[in-house]
Amino acid sequence: MNSRERVKAAIAWNRPDRIPVHENFWTDTLTVWKKKGMPEYITMYPPESVEDFFDLDIAPMYLDSSPRFRQKIISKDDDYYTYEDRWGYTATKPWQASGSIHYEKTVTENKEVWEKEVKPRMVLDPNDTARIDDASYFEHFDEYPSWESALGKIRSLHENHKYILAFNYGPWEATWRHRDFTNCLMDVALDPEWIKDMMWTHHELTKNIIRKSYNTGIVPDGYIMVDDLGSSTTTLISPDMFRDILKPVYKDMGEFLESLEIDFWLHSCGNVNLLIDDYIDVGIQVLNPVQVSAGMNAIEIAKKYKNQIAFYGNLDTHVLTSDWETLKTALEERCIYFRNGGWISHSDHSIPPNMPYENFIKMIDFVKNYESLE
Repeated sequence: MNSRERVKAAIAWNRPDRIPVHENFWTDTLTVWKKKGMPEYITMYPPESVEDFFDLDIAPMYLDSSPRFRQKIISKDDDYYTYEDRWGYTATKPWQASGSIHYEKTVTENKEVWEKEVKPRMVLDPNDTARIDDASYFEHFDEYPSWESALGKIRSLHENHKYILAFNYGPWEATWRHRDFTNCLMDVALDPEWIKDMMWTHHELTKNIIRKSYNTGIVPDGYIMVDDLGSSTTTLISPDMFRDILKPVYKDMGEFLESLEIDFWLHSCGNVNLLIDDYIDVGIQVLNPVQVSAGMNAIEIAKKYKNQIAFYGNLDTHVLTSDWETLKTALEERCIYFRNGGWISHSDHSIPPNMPYENFIKMIDFVKNYESLE
């Protein structure tokens, strides 16, 4: 099997030739690992990407469904910088490093600003640059490529037979970026019709981007909606509120993706056990990151929902940073259970810089060669 076939088999709960493998990395991780033996030329994104270096099975693409405000750096010192993001927020974070992000200001202070300044921007301009790239939408300060250049990038991924996964903010994440997280929680309770308008506006823009990409020849195998709805113990909003406000958007996306034969993935940090039935109902096929520290257990969930939803993640970052024997035990447990499909090996978020480089290499080799190790 090639990578695309392997991931497709795992999603469908069919036995692949081996368990597919992918990872995401914190910004500092590659910097630290280069001091431990990783070649200096390796970068986060193509043409010398870390995915290619480790021969991982998934190749990411990233949509830009933002209002496209001007992205610029406001101030910077040796450790931190403050910037205005195209999504409509101002933030301070470590410079070229992982770390906490302090969101200082968002654009959508009230309905008037939404109607006059933000909503009119959330449309697809066919004469603008592409709204898809092989570099993440997060801290994307470079100009986006033309649609023709974006097509060239995805063609090279197809030639390598990778499973191409398009990442994009979902309606919740996209809305709070310009409206503010706390404000959105209040809007859900006090002004649900307004937050629905903001979410559906983003949703329609997203569909138009996917449709334009599809018609241009930029066709991903899967679409992963990044929409964190879990806390450390339960969901951020009640299941009833989810069903009223967000589920119709998810359902429409599921039907849209199905019409294009694109797999539907969801990234939602935290404990979302209460929403899994709803996720399956709207057509979500793969759940990520299945966060261990929030009480998510892929094997236990799979016992209830086998053949209904697959998993991309569930390797505890605390285990990743421990000794090899502890990590090996966690890997073996998952490899045994998911040997006939249902799992793409991945951390329950991203690989941290304090994971030993040699253990990461062992981890990738162990999963890829598990069948021959039995």
